[in-house]
Amino acid sequence: MVFSILEINTDKGKEEYLNLILMLKIKDPYAQLGYLEVFSGGLENLVCFFYSNKESNNWVMMLVHLNPITIGKEPTLFYDVITSYGYSGPILSANILEFELLEFWQNVDSWCFLNNVVSAFIRFNLTNNHLSYSGEVFPTMLNIKGAIINEDLQWKSFDRKVRKNVNKAKRENLCSEIYFLDIIDEKIAEFHDIYIHTMKRTNANETFLYSFNQFKKFLNNNRGYAAICTIYFEDTAVSSELLLISEDSVYSFLGGTNDSFFYKRPNDFLKVAALNWARTQGKKYYVLGGGYGLEDGIFKYKKCFFPNDVVTYYTGRRILNKVNYDQLVTKASKLRVAKGLLELDVEDKTFFPLYNKVN
Repeated sequence: MVFSILEINTDKGKEEYLNLILMLKIKDPYAQLGYLEVFSGGLENLVCFFYSNKESNNWVMMLVHLNPITIGKEPTLFYDVITSYGYSGPILSANILEFELLEFWQNVDSWCFLNNVVSAFIRFNLTNNHLSYSGEVFPTMLNIKGAIINEDLQWKSFDRKVRKNVNKAKRENLCSEIYFLDIIDEKIAEFHDIYIHTMKRTNANETFLYSFNQFKKFLNNNRGYAAICTIYFEDTAVSSELLLISEDSVYSFLGGTNDSFFYKRPNDFLKVAALNWARTQGKKYYVLGGGYGLEDGIFKYKKCFFPNDVVTYYTGRRILNKVNYDQLVTKASKLRVAKGLLELDVEDKTFFPLYNKVN
């Protein structure tokens, strides 16, 4: 058994990581450095845990951000780890055995404890990679992981509202285009303009206001792992979405719509166009994700496309040092009270890690 740590913020660590995912043939868009650099906190505090068993030829790999903990503006001696935004957690070889997973997590926990890591928050993906986790597993929300089937059967499986809206879009003379691999600046700009307009219209958090250059950098550095689906009315782009692409799935990631064209129903038309394209690429799933809360309006909208393909999205929590964790919560709680906010209850499980709770 081999357990190693790669520090991705160094040139050596980055090269080793790129060689590793090439050797392991990992084609997960969420594991690509280009994705992590733009959409998930950068590479500065990024480390990779890698476990391998030479006897079985099985392996486990997981990226985490190793973050220094500050309370208020005061640094501490401690760290926490969190996996990247989106679908992450451990990536496993096909025939991984339970005892190997247990060994992997035991090694991760031991390393964390020895390196002053107080807590770990794991975002899992939708392939049951939460099984055998050493901490607590929480069913966090429902997601849509749509199975791609025969086009005629797929059309019949849509909610009636979807079919009605797609037919409406066709009568309105909307058309779709998929841009993949060599995507020119003009098409990236079309997507970006619609995306930013939508983020501002919906009062999205500033962290989602990615620049044109960030999208361009991501798309140029991740050929094969991303595409853009854009809907047009005549020569005007009215809706657009950035898709992430893995070996067997297409993921709905970021997008938006010009609200002046809502009446033409471009959103449903876009989802079906992306789905049909995914089918031509031999993909098995079109992952639409979930909403902001459990079974909210966004989730129900997505469910209309795949009424029977609802899965659970899990997150994991692990307190590596309970004494230090409680001390950090107490310290953060005193600062909150001084600001007129409610004190923290160390047993509160609505937020994790609790010492980072702002409101």
